[in-house]
Amino acid sequence: MSRNSPQIISTPSFFLNDPLDVSHETIIEEEVLAPADDSLSLSADTSAAGGAMAVSSAAKTEKKRRRPALASSRSKKGAADSSSHVPGRSAPVIDSNRRQSPSDSSAKRQSSITSSTVGSSSETSTVDALAARIKELEQKLAESCHITQPGEDRFIQHDDQEEEPAPMKGTVSKTRFFGQSHWMNGVSMFPNVLDILKLPNERNKEPHLVFFKCKNLGRTIKSHRLRPVSTDKLGQTIPERGLADQLVNAYFATFEGVLRILHGPTFWVEYERYWQNPEAASQVFVMQMQTCMALAATVHDDVFSLRSAAIQWIHEVQIWLQLPPEKSRMTIAGIQIMCMLSLAKACCGVGQELTWVAAGALVRQAMYMGLHRDPKHLANMSVFRSEIRRRLWMTILELNLQSSYDAGGPPLLSSKHYDTRLPANLNDNQLSDEPDAERQPTGDPEGLTDMSVQLALQKSYTLRLLIIKHINEFRSKESYTETLRLNSELTKACRALTETLAALSQAQMHQPRIIFTQFHSALVQMFTYRCFLSLHQPMIARSNDDPTYYYSRKVSLDSSLKLAQLCTLSIPRYGTYPPGGSNDPATSLNRLITNGAGLFRVIPTQTLFSVALEFIKKCEEQRDSLGGLPTMGYGELRSVLNAAQVWYERRILAGETNVKGYYFVGASIALSDAMELGLSQEDIEQTIIDAGLRVGNKSYGLLKQVAEREGIPVVDPEDEEAIHIDVPLLDGDAMQDIMDISLDWMAMGDLGLDGMGGFSWARGNMPQEFESVDPSVVTQF
Repeated sequence: MSRNSPQIISTPSFFLNDPLDVSHETIIEEEVLAPADDSLSLSADTSAAGGAMAVSSAAKTEKKRRRPALASSRSKKGAADSSSHVPGRSAPVIDSNRRQSPSDSSAKRQSSITSSTVGSSSETSTVDALAARIKELEQKLAESCHITQPGEDRFIQHDDQEEEPAPMKGTVSKTRFFGQSHWMNGVSMFPNVLDILKLPNERNKEPHLVFFKCKNLGRTIKSHRLRPVSTDKLGQTIPERGLADQLVNAYFATFEGVLRILHGPTFWVEYERYWQNPEAASQVFVMQMQTCMALAATVHDDVFSLRSAAIQWIHEVQIWLQLPPEKSRMTIAGIQIMCMLSLAKACCGVGQELTWVAAGALVRQAMYMGLHRDPKHLANMSVFRSEIRRRLWMTILELNLQSSYDAGGPPLLSSKHYDTRLPANLNDNQLSDEPDAERQPTGDPEGLTDMSVQLALQKSYTLRLLIIKHINEFRSKESYTETLRLNSELTKACRALTETLAALSQAQMHQPRIIFTQFHSALVQMFTYRCFLSLHQPMIARSNDDPTYYYSRKVSLDSSLKLAQLCTLSIPRYGTYPPGGSNDPATSLNRLITNGAGLFRVIPTQTLFSVALEFIKKCEEQRDSLGGLPTMGYGELRSVLNAAQVWYERRILAGETNVKGYYFVGASIALSDAMELGLSQEDIEQTIIDAGLRVGNKSYGLLKQVAEREGIPVVDPEDEEAIHIDVPLLDGDAMQDIMDISLDWMAMGDLGLDGMGGFSWARGNMPQEFESVDPSVVTQF
């Protein structure tokens, strides 16, 4: 195989299971139905003829209620069948073929009134039964179709909501609500580790102090990275051309191949024009170039040496988008910048906890610009303009979907909100100026082009959208049968994706230029396989008490091992390459997983949760077994956790200031080792505490290296009182205050790998003004 062909990792064994035979979800269009007829409540003295007419009308009305959509022409058979739904005795029916004059009809009604006394009791019972049946059918139909009567607002129907309250399906943490796909919900699966770490006692004193040292030094490093931003000097921090060339080329070789945002030929023309005369370049293009370089900085070297510059570029682009007049940003170039900015903030760790909020604004601006409508409905556009709009809309859908998985929020978007067609499978240089309506299909729709990777990812978009709705929309029914059905569909989608990527890898061998690499293959698979973890995460905790959910635990483990392989956590590859000097896609992927934030930190974290849980469970099973029997898979799980420790160390050395994940992995391994040795509960707790101290000291040493590299002076506190503990004083004994503070960062609401929110985890939930806001940005407005 050619060296340019990416390696396709085979599908795990569990994906070969037969899908469950469960009926698919159907979408029922709501019909406008006529209100119930009050005339059906007939009195006891109704005439026989009148009663017969009412019964016939009731039967027809019942048919309409049971079959809301009818053809315009009715057959005689259909009319005759309308009485078959009537319970009890059959009602008399008036012959519809006999027409009567008004006088004849009046005379017969008068005679019927005279003779109706005897039969009124039986006829009344029949009518009452029909009326009750019709009322029952109307209630069922209203419940299934959610019929809203005129003047009725579903939003204020408190009675209905109180009768059937929606399930929680998430976690409330301070000012935020995390849906079930949020990684933080996985913390609840490890009560043994959390209880030992978070509860203060005399033995925990030293690990607590070391953790606070790490926390304070991390805050110092982060504050040092913030630089003043002036609106008069936007775009004036571009590096020299040699470095800029490396960064821009790295962006097009990595992110642009999976999420199509820019048109390559157009960008390179503007890029050359910029270097010919930087002063004459448009600010729009400069902002585009800055976001490109910010994204590429995550794969530039092993320690993310350009982190401060990337943060500066991102802040400048943010301010530029907010400067008046904001309406002038509503252009194709403006929406391209917003797409790259959303991705850059997540990758570089700049407010990535609000990526889902930013994605919502991106979707609305795109819809306001008409990207949700196919260009054929808007104007006579060229192929170039039409395809760029279709590409951007597909990228926006993917960004919105991925941010929904990360934030645990619903996507708030469905296929009924847009009709934009998929982009054509064309290279950038094939986008011509001919009218889009006259374009003939060109090339192989399954061939390898600049669009092939994203089109392969798009094939599973509808399914992944259904999964996130099933998980995070709080009104969706909790159905394990539906979870298994979606799992079956996702398994088939993963098989199809594996085949598609293998075909693209073969096609790359015959291409003169590199289009498809291992980097692209890994990202597409990560975006897809992560859905298994989110789909089954709500069920894993239940598997401890209910064996019904054991399948979810197995699927989660298998998909986690697959993701660990993609993220190089099963077989780490940490070579040493000069900054920007390697075009190896595997090296770029390793750097992104090490340096990147957002989903490139969330996916490995969720993977490690599943692996750590299974590792602990296997140790428990080994302890409770007859003894002497080997534990299957123990070695593989242990190797993943060992690699995770190395991964966390490299992340801290690359500038990550949060050490909580490192603590967690070290404590999990210590717990498993202690159980494997058969230690007592007290000894197990001491082993975990010792591991926390060891990890804390290692973290502090790594943070000191980062501070020295970034030119930050570090002064080690000589005693406990010199350590700044940012908590309110409760009494005169400072040390007692420290002991009264639990490691609440391990609680559900505070294990924030992303440093979420503007509330201090150590202030007892008391707000800190503008703590999460860049002061230099605030001063500009």
